Parts: sequence; C-alpha cells; structure tokens
Amino acid sequence: MTARLLDLTREQHATLFPRKRKADGTVINTSKIERVGSGVRTVVRDPKSITGICLHQTACVFGPADRDKAHRRALNVPAHVTAFRDGVYVQSAPLLWFLYHGGALNDRTFGLECEGQYPGLLDDPTTPKREDERSFWGDEPTPLTPVAIECFRAALTHLVTEGRRLGCPIAHVWAHRQSHGGKPSDPGQALWVEVAEWGCRSLGLTARYSDTWRDGKPIPKAWAPGGVGPY
Repeated sequence: MTARLLDLTREQHATLFPRKRKADGTVINTSKIERVGSGVRTVVRDPKSITGICLHQTACVFGPADRDKAHRRALNVPAHVTAFRDGVYVQSAPLLWFLYHGGALNDRTFGLECEGQYPGLLDDPTTPKREDERSFWGDEPTPLTPVAIECFRAALTHLVTEGRRLGCPIAHVWAHRQSHGGKPSDPGQALWVEVAEWGCRSLGLTARYSDTWRDGKPIPKAWAPGGVGPY
C-alpha cells in the first residue's frame, strides 16, 4: 500500500486555527494570533526559523468508522500533519503557521501527530516495577502495523521535503517528551525507532537526544544507542 496525502489546508480557518476547551471550560486558540487592523490572523513564521520536526503520538485511535470523516478530524488537531494508521496523512494547516503543539518547540518545528496509543517502552506496559517508571496509561497499546509505519514515514518525508522547499533549514527531529516532562511516552519507543531514527538514516535528519526544555526529558538509551540515561 502506498501512503496518500490529503491536503485540507484550504478548509482550515483563514484567521484562526480551531479552538479547544480546557478542563475548566475556558476556550483557547490552538495557534498564535496577531492583530491586523480590526481583525486577527494566525502568525506566520519566518521559514529560516524552522529547523526540525517534533514527533507526537495522538494517544488515541480516531473514530468514526467512516475513515473519510475520521481523516477530517485532523482539522481540529493542532499539528501541521496528522498521519493515520490506514495510510492517509493529512496536512491540516499551512506549514509556516505557528501552532501550539510542542511547548518550547513550537517556534522551531513542524508538528507531526501519528495516530495510535503507544507505550513509552517496548516492555510489558501493564507491569511497571515503579509507578514513576510506568510507560503506558491506556487500556491496550495500538499495534504498529507496516501500513502505519509506511504512512508515518511518508508524512515525515512530506514535512521535511516541503519545509526545505519553503526555505526552512530542516535538520533535526525531536520528541514531544523533550519539551514536556508530563508526556514521557510521547511519541514512544516504537515510533521513535521506526520514524525518527529512520528519518535520520533516510532524510539526513539529526536526532538531538540530549536537548530538553523546561521539565522535558531527553531521549533515553532504551530508545536509541545515542540516547541519554534511563526512561
């Protein structure tokens, strides 16, 4: 099966990325906006400021069973591309838009969300030795199939290729865990190995294993030989 791009950028709001509601009921925008006259628009970044990709897992499998409708849910995901397990990857926002997807990595990266719920470590996620080392919090991990891997890699290739075409010096790949200590399993060991490490071999990317921001955690040795410390 060959992965397929679905470009929905023309259907995205021209001035605001879709909003989301916080637990306290507050509605927030999921893009950075600026005032233009009496209106507002999403901030467009300088291409030269975008140097890499931030890799995420969605931590869920999208419904409904109607996959066309499921793919359109990407319009509500604050990421530049959402890659689905069935072989379709959706670009839902212009690549230069500033989106809130990766904390301190927002300014310098494109956000890539990969559909599925994956454990932080490829061990038995239901029996952690210590609660603070638990690597999975869902019901059952999502199988990482060959079709899904092909799609996730195609989505990464799209972001790297199109970003460089726009003048972005795309050189690095980071994990969301590096800028968010509360998400140590984002994107998880399997995604890191099959997507990020593949991107380093095939697309000329460099994994910045030791980089962290705020309470973020580095890429652990369990994920890559060049990683830093324990999970």
